[in-house]
Amino acid sequence: MILLKISTTIIIVTGLSIIAERVSPRAAGILSGYPAGSAIALFFIGLEQGASFAGRGAPYNVSGITKTLILLLLYYLVSARVQRFTIAAASITGVAGFFATIGLLNALRLPPWAGVVLTAAAIPGFHLLFRAIPDVQIANRVQLVPQVLLFRAAISALIILAVTGAAKLVGSSQAGLFSAFPATAYPLLLIVHLTYGTRQAHTVVKNMPQGLGSLVVYSLTVAITYPQLGIYWGTLLSFAAATAYLVGLAAVRQIPLARPVKHNEDIIKVSPAEGRNEHFYSGRR
Repeated sequence: MILLKISTTIIIVTGLSIIAERVSPRAAGILSGYPAGSAIALFFIGLEQGASFAGRGAPYNVSGITKTLILLLLYYLVSARVQRFTIAAASITGVAGFFATIGLLNALRLPPWAGVVLTAAAIPGFHLLFRAIPDVQIANRVQLVPQVLLFRAAISALIILAVTGAAKLVGSSQAGLFSAFPATAYPLLLIVHLTYGTRQAHTVVKNMPQGLGSLVVYSLTVAITYPQLGIYWGTLLSFAAATAYLVGLAAVRQIPLARPVKHNEDIIKVSPAEGRNEHFYSGRR
């Protein structure tokens, strides 16, 4: 399963990074919430432990979204202020906040329904919180030479290996703490930040909460369909529901994922090397 998860994550993260370049970081941020890693995990849990078991566990997957949102918030706050070792500082703070939130929620011992309600409130709340962040396009794309693709694949694989390795070190009783880690969204954020800079990374952060709604829809559909229809039909219908959410989101907003810049948005035409040196929205180049 670990090889399947690594290969799937590499394909998804690399694909999302190309979407960020060819369409927009905004589109990649929204699509990063699509339930790929979670779908694999729930499917194999259902295959090994039974569809009803996986269905009962699916709502717990929703509560992990709140932890991801805290990671994104801290990553944004630190990367918008720290000028040296920005990515390292933002990553350390964000990941620490992720696990601190796990500890807090575990201490509260919230039932599954409370975790779902908390996440349902957190997604629109964080969307409003990030609303003032400018949507910044990638103007000068890097060439997708083999070295670039290998670099992106390596980042994705290393994060998956680090998360699974850490889960084994802490033992089975605490391994669940690592299952909710955003193994798709976080590598995408790092790749965009490393390649193009802070502004483009913040555009990804801004739009991730909207996309995470598809993970909520997927998990709740699994909880309903797996016990009744089994893992195969349940997975198919859950993906259909998650896709319908994203299509509906685009329809409600009535704007394409790659939209023209308006008065409150910003396009910075910089090279990838210049982009890595940006830290604020102050106009400094």
